[in-house]
Amino acid sequence: MSKDNTNKLTMRVLHRYLGFFLAGIMAVYALSGIVLIFRDTDVFKIEQQVEEKLAPNIKNEDLGRKFGMRNLKVSKEKGDLVYFQIGT
Repeated sequence: MSKDNTNKLTMRVLHRYLGFFLAGIMAVYALSGIVLIFRDTDVFKIEQQVEEKLAPNIKNEDLGRKFGMRNLKVSKEKGDLVYFQIGT
């Protein structure tokens, strides 16, 4: 065998095993991506109960700024209670 054939054979072997290795890594990334897409999104959420006294007759639009939350939208009002998607 000439030196040229030995180099070709070595490169083919390296290419083959590198391909197997990279295919395995891609399979792991694909499976982890699928698991992350279809996971229950409430897994890492921690429920907090916050009680705060507010000024009387505060507007609903100002509640979001008072609590430091953006895009806080009122879903309904019933008496003195104001309901949001994340709480009352």
